[in-house]
Amino acid sequence: MEQFIENCFAWPTWPATMLLLCVCGYWLMMMLGAVDLDFLDIDLDLDMDMELDADPSILQFGFIPLKFLNIGSVPTMLWVSVFSLTGWMVSRLWNSPLPHESFLWKADTIAIIRDFGIAALMTKAITQPLRGRFDPVQPNMPAQLVGRVCVVTTTEVSDTFGEADLQTDAAPLKLKIRNNEGNITKGDHVVIVDFRSEDNIYFVRRSEVV
Repeated sequence: MEQFIENCFAWPTWPATMLLLCVCGYWLMMMLGAVDLDFLDIDLDLDMDMELDADPSILQFGFIPLKFLNIGSVPTMLWVSVFSLTGWMVSRLWNSPLPHESFLWKADTIAIIRDFGIAALMTKAITQPLRGRFDPVQPNMPAQLVGRVCVVTTTEVSDTFGEADLQTDAAPLKLKIRNNEGNITKGDHVVIVDFRSEDNIYFVRRSEVV
């Protein structure tokens, strides 16, 4: 056991061991409530409205390797945790060169790059099924509102005018609605049948269910 611990803190395994200890410290703090899973999350989406000196297409090209490895597609600390564990395991199992105390520039540098390179590919494979599982779900998207029933709040609804309230778990949504059939007035229940994204208009018809 003592020899095992010594080897963990010898070169070239030392960097992988230290990274794994940092990650273990993070999960310990998370269990104590000091940090959360979103800690150090990375957003690789570029805001095209930002004033950038560089060509945005060049910046996006630079993010391709990160996106390929699923960095930004899963919680950052989850990715780092898998990466640190696989990197440490590769470093311990692939004893070339053998553990030693002094840093050997050429041999150890090659070994560390090799171990972390393999770990990055393994992390990519392990986290691939988790892509998109942690993406926030936007509530009340227009496509999700089709078929929902709302209450008319204006005196009438025509093909050019009309509003309605849609009850949600939070505050009611105020929607712009249109109807070509007429005979829909304030207080009537209507069902959403279509949506026009150009001007955020919902098309409705009278609901038979109150």
